[in-house]
Amino acid sequence: MRLEAQSLVLGAAVALIVAETLVILWLLLRRSARRRTKFVIEERLRFEALLAELSAGLIHVAASGIDAALERGLRQVGTFLGVDRGSVDEYVEGGPSVRIAWAPPGLEEPPRVMDSDQFPWSAEKLRRGDVVRFASKDELPEEAVIDRASFERVGTRSKVSLPLRAGGPMLGVLSFGSVRAERAWPDELIERLRLLSEAFAGALERKRMELALGERLRLEKLLSSLATAFSHLSAGDFDREVQRGLRQVVDFLGVDRGSLIEFSRDGRAAHSWAIEEWMDADEFPWMTARLQRGDVVSFSQLEQLSDEAAVDRQSYLKHRVKPQVAVPLLVGSTVVGGLVFSAASAERATSGELMEQLNLVGDVFAHALSRKQGELEARRLRQELTHIGRVSALGELTASLAHELNQPLTAILSNAQAARRLLDVDVVNLQGIREILNDIIDDDKRAAAVIHRLRLMLKKGDLEFVSLDVNEIVSEVAWLVRSDVVIRHVSMSLELDTDLPRVRGDRVQLQQIVLNLVLNSLDAVRERDADDRTLVIRTTKNGGPAVVVAVEDSGIGIDEKDTERIFEPLYTTKQDGLGMGLAIARTIINAHGGQLEAASNIHGGATFQFTLPVDTEDAP
Repeated sequence: MRLEAQSLVLGAAVALIVAETLVILWLLLRRSARRRTKFVIEERLRFEALLAELSAGLIHVAASGIDAALERGLRQVGTFLGVDRGSVDEYVEGGPSVRIAWAPPGLEEPPRVMDSDQFPWSAEKLRRGDVVRFASKDELPEEAVIDRASFERVGTRSKVSLPLRAGGPMLGVLSFGSVRAERAWPDELIERLRLLSEAFAGALERKRMELALGERLRLEKLLSSLATAFSHLSAGDFDREVQRGLRQVVDFLGVDRGSLIEFSRDGRAAHSWAIEEWMDADEFPWMTARLQRGDVVSFSQLEQLSDEAAVDRQSYLKHRVKPQVAVPLLVGSTVVGGLVFSAASAERATSGELMEQLNLVGDVFAHALSRKQGELEARRLRQELTHIGRVSALGELTASLAHELNQPLTAILSNAQAARRLLDVDVVNLQGIREILNDIIDDDKRAAAVIHRLRLMLKKGDLEFVSLDVNEIVSEVAWLVRSDVVIRHVSMSLELDTDLPRVRGDRVQLQQIVLNLVLNSLDAVRERDADDRTLVIRTTKNGGPAVVVAVEDSGIGIDEKDTERIFEPLYTTKQDGLGMGLAIARTIINAHGGQLEAASNIHGGATFQFTLPVDTEDAP
């Protein structure tokens, strides 16, 4: 009985001890669970606080500092999660991606998960907007066999990648990975990483927008600079400004070479300009033919060229060109040239944004080429008209020129006849023959000088702006008209300043102007009595950096209402005039940087005078 009681007491004690132990264990487990829950909650709060801090910080970072801010964020999150590597791969369709990566010292950067050659399965899932995650490579499906081998090769044991989107196309990929141990990526962590990816995506989108805006402003500044430089560009300054403009575009695009090709009206490559090394257009017949048809020629690798471009391919290899883009320059439907930009340092894809920029730049160069071609055509027509004016002016000197030539020719004939008579005598007077021959030589030189001056006045060709002596030009014209002055019974005098500085201009054109003004004055004094017909050609300094040439006559003068109208094309006060001489003269003087004016004299007659800038290159 006592034993049974003792057993019961012992059993009750044991049961009590067990119960107390279970209660203690339950309390310990509950406490541990509470601690674990508290730790999880605290960790979640810390992570969420970290996310809030990163998100708030990214909002106020300038576009230029976003990459550095994202790198700091990767380091903070990677350290918090205890992973080995983190990266943000900014994705650009058709172009090179931008990488922002973090890894502890001693570890290599993670591979680019959007590389379709190494990770085709992962890249496709990310493009569709799916998350790629695995705690172990064994979790990867069979279709990811290439990805598994690539992850094995770079030592990745666990990885998570999330697409970065900001309401539009994919901006990039956020990735974290582990190489030293496997780790799981639970759904709740993925949700928190989504918040991080949204903050990173927003920062990337803002960076792109700000950079795009800055790029647009830079482009508009470039276009404005080019348009301003080309708007009032003369053909003489065209080469220098085009070189400067090409340099600006090359620097803007970040390429190595830039070239401008000009096509003539018959489609030939008439002229070209280049930055760095220029490649002769004849070396690239396929590209040139495509441009002339109005096609864009673009490639990032030489392998993309067709078999028809075999000659071009060899030339590209010769000049070490990898990517290139060439755009035709059109004015209306006419191809006036082409812009060619290339790089020798790296392969580069052509984006839609780049083509838009090139088209806008091309419009500026196209209109510059068109204006240049129009100006050259107008200059050619002016030169033709000016030549016609010279021929017409010399036509008025027919009698004078005939007299100038008849005098030496008559003397040559007389001397030749005298020499023949001397040779017919028995004793030849050698000294007399020698003197006659010397006279014949002198007369021949006189006739040759007249013809030479005529040829100079009648010649056609490009303008030759050289340093000139104005007094010499005036004297040559005076010599040319001296016989005509005598025939018309006009008293002509020269009043030339012997201390004149030299000017820069085209000798033939300036001679034409002086001749035209002199002939006009000879016509103007025709109505006067012979004793009152005077003509004075005067050269002076105007007190400034210019030389003045004045032709003063005692003719009928100029009606006040005609003072300016006489310089208008096709307006004339002569019965047999065409109204082109003075218009041509003013155009020539304006092209030389001077002014041509007319006024009536107080005591009758008129004075025409023009100014020419002093040649600064010749000035002491």
